[in-house]
Amino acid sequence: CEVALGEFLKEIKKNPSSVKFAEMANILVIHCQAADDLIQLTAMCWMREFIQLAGRVMLPYSSGILTAVLPCLSYDDRKKNIKEVANVCNQSLMKLVIPEDDEMDETKQSMTLLAEPTSEESLSKPEAASSGESGLDVTALNQPLSFPCSSERIPVTLNLDGIVQVLDCHLHDTSIGMMTRIAVLKWLYHLYIKTPRKMFRHADSLFPILLRTLSDESDEVILKDLEVLAEIASSPAGQTEGHGPSDGSDARPSPVELHVPGRAGQLSSSGTKGLECSPSTPTMNSYFYKFMINLLKRFSSERKLLETRGAFIIRQLCLLLNAENIFHSMADILLREEDLKFASTMVHTLNTILLTSSELFQLRNQLKDLKTPESRNLFCCLYRSWCHNPVTTVSLCFLTQNYKHAYDLIQKLYPLGV
Repeated sequence: CEVALGEFLKEIKKNPSSVKFAEMANILVIHCQAADDLIQLTAMCWMREFIQLAGRVMLPYSSGILTAVLPCLSYDDRKKNIKEVANVCNQSLMKLVIPEDDEMDETKQSMTLLAEPTSEESLSKPEAASSGESGLDVTALNQPLSFPCSSERIPVTLNLDGIVQVLDCHLHDTSIGMMTRIAVLKWLYHLYIKTPRKMFRHADSLFPILLRTLSDESDEVILKDLEVLAEIASSPAGQTEGHGPSDGSDARPSPVELHVPGRAGQLSSSGTKGLECSPSTPTMNSYFYKFMINLLKRFSSERKLLETRGAFIIRQLCLLLNAENIFHSMADILLREEDLKFASTMVHTLNTILLTSSELFQLRNQLKDLKTPESRNLFCCLYRSWCHNPVTTVSLCFLTQNYKHAYDLIQKLYPLGV
C-alpha cells in the first residue's frame, strides 16, 4: 500500500495541472490526525506536496490543515520525521497569505472557486483516523483527475474566521507544547502584518488570551507574544473605529476589561480617569492605551509576574514600541492608581529600568537635557508618578540634573528616616 501511494504521488507531481487538489484536501486533513504514525506521516507528506503544488487553492482548507499540523510541531524525537514534514507544511501554508487578502471584500467570498470546509470536516477526527485503520483511502484519492486551467479559476479568498478560531483554541489549550504555542503566535503576527484590516476585527477577542500568555514559562513564547501585542498596539489599522469581534467568533469571557478610548487623547477605565497623551510622543492607536492599562492590571493582580518578568517585558516593549510613549502612559496611569503599594513597587521597577537598561539610553539622554518643551513635559509627567516612591523621586532629580531640588527633597525626607 505504501509503495502504491508513493507511485501515485509521483504521478501527481508529474502532472499537477490535472489534479483535483481541493477535493482530496479534506481526506488528507483527516488522515494527518491519525493515531497510526505511518498513516500520519504519509498523509503529512502528501499534504506538503499538495500545498507546494496547488498553492493558494489550499487556502480555504487552512483551518483544517492547521488543526492537523500545529500539534505535530511539538513532537519529540520519536516522531521527528512527522515533526519536520509538519513544519514544512506550516511554513509553506503561511507563505500563501498575501497582502492582497486584506483588500478583498467579503462579498467576494461567495465567488470563490472552493468553499471553506465545515468545522465537522476540518476540525474533528473521524472514526477511521482515530481507530487506526491500516492506510489511506486510496479509492477516494484515486478519482478522475481534472482541474480547470488557471485562466478560468476565480481567485481564492482567504477566510480568516476559521484560522483565527483554530489559533485561539490552541492558545487556550494549556496542554500544547512550546513549539506549537510559538507557531501560533507567529501565525497571528504574520496575519496582522499581511491582513491587518481584517485581523483587527478579532483583536478584542484575542487580546485577553494574548495578555495571559505573558505568564508563559518560556521566554521565547513571551517574546513572540510581545511582538503580536506590539503590532496590535502600533498598527495604523487599529486606529479605525468600529472593530470588534467578527460574527461567529468564539469570544470567551475574561476578567480583563478592555476599554477603547472615546478619543485619542483620553482613556476611560474602571478606577482610571482620563489620561492625556503626551504631545511629544508618536501617536499610537487606541489599542496601545488599552494594552498599557491592562498590562499594569495584570502586574497588579499577578505580583509574581511583575517580580520575575516585569522588567524583561517592559524592556522588550521599549524595543518594539516607543519607549517615551510607554513611560509617559504608564506614569499617567499610575498617577491615578488606588493601590498605593503597587504604585510604589511599579514606579520603583520603572525607575530601575530607566536608570540601568541599555534599551532606555536615548530616553535617559533626553531627560538629562531639559532644554526642550518635550523633555520638560516628560520630566513633569514622570515626576508626578515617581512621587509614589521617595527614593525614585530623588533619583529622577539626579538623572535630570536637578541637584538643588534633590537636595531639598533629601532635607525634607531625612526626618522621616527614608
